Amino acid sequence: MPAPRFDQLHRQPGPFFLALGGAGMFGANLYLYGSAGQWIGIDCGLALEPTPSGDNRVSVPSLEALRRHDIQLSALLITHGHEDHIGAVEHLWRELNCPLYASPFTAQLIRSRLAPNLEWPVLHEISPLQPVGLDHFQAEWIPVTHSIPESHGILLQVAGRRLYHSGDWKLDPQPVVGDLTAEGRLRSIGREGVDVVIGDSTNASVVGASRSEGAVQDGLSDVIRPCRGRVIVTCFASNLARLHSLAEIAMDCGRYAGLLGRSLVRMHGHGRAHGYLSARPGFIGPWELGFLPRDQQLWICTGSQGEPAAALGRLAAGNHPQLTLEPGDSVVFSSRVIPGNEEALGRIRQSLQAQGVHIIDDDMAPIHASGHPPQEDLRQLYEWLRPRHVLPVHGEDYHQQAHQAFARSLGIGTLVPRNGELIDLSAQPCKVAELPWGLVEVQR
Repeated sequence: MPAPRFDQLHRQPGPFFLALGGAGMFGANLYLYGSAGQWIGIDCGLALEPTPSGDNRVSVPSLEALRRHDIQLSALLITHGHEDHIGAVEHLWRELNCPLYASPFTAQLIRSRLAPNLEWPVLHEISPLQPVGLDHFQAEWIPVTHSIPESHGILLQVAGRRLYHSGDWKLDPQPVVGDLTAEGRLRSIGREGVDVVIGDSTNASVVGASRSEGAVQDGLSDVIRPCRGRVIVTCFASNLARLHSLAEIAMDCGRYAGLLGRSLVRMHGHGRAHGYLSARPGFIGPWELGFLPRDQQLWICTGSQGEPAAALGRLAAGNHPQLTLEPGDSVVFSSRVIPGNEEALGRIRQSLQAQGVHIIDDDMAPIHASGHPPQEDLRQLYEWLRPRHVLPVHGEDYHQQAHQAFARSLGIGTLVPRNGELIDLSAQPCKVAELPWGLVEVQR
């Protein structure tokens, strides 16, 4: 494929789409949109790549395409606060040198990642459903349910085209924490017309509809209530709905809950500060919890992906300074393994079983819900939006191909983008050029 022409990047109205991460892979999400020389970005995340030691190599998108072709972003728009969507901001914001737009909770997560002695980027806090003018672009953040509060799709209007960038989402009528999906606004957008959806492909191969966080709360209660020893639940630290549910379950089951892991403690603090965590009676400190009888303890810990230095990995190795597991304790995996982490997580499970610890996972009970849309969720969204075309992103090739096949079954035109491909969206989407892309390893 040829290199881009100057006029495509700097003069033609397009609009054009360019993924520099997140298309054909999980993580490092960075998507660019350009029109008449103005470029904006959506999300700026990191990627975690497993190493033989079980640790993760941390990488961020390369900005070589911007340097080589003199592309300067005028704004970076953020859909939500997961690391694969904001984790690269702390490494790249100086070079990007543009204002950021994010919801208040997401903005706080970004600020917390920056060293206090550094100057912060200009960070505008948006209000959902209120359009923001960005020269050639108009952007509107549309609330959607996901596994972290204040998640959004973004409607872009530019060069006479209406583009909907879905971000990460699911349909959840009982999200426990956070707002419902703005169904009425999505229907209205569909009536006004949508040219292209750039959409989440993570669960496009999965039949059925999403499981609700409310159902997960019921499932966790059912498996925790009969446990006799300690209960340790591992989950993603960013899932505030899960933290809220577990605090409620602990109270209802005659237990007290505590947190193990810095990311959990940090996220809990942000959640309380923004009013998303108010469960009774909340969490107590690990030293206080550790002195209670075993059958009154419920611990929530990091390490659901097998990270050896996280709390669960240290518990499995028997070297955690605040807790030692005993036979008859239970570890509940309220999560699913991210591809690539299977081997590391398998080692931890073996170590736990060798200690006589009972393991409960999502194969045994409904104790986890994905934050991404399976086929019935996709079908519903596309009935609301009625898009002419779909560009499947946020997934490996298999997931993108599954999304393409499903969209085509609904009569929607599709094109599968790859990182580095410049796509003209002025009519039927087509690939017109190729730019450099890659990942750059960084230290955390």
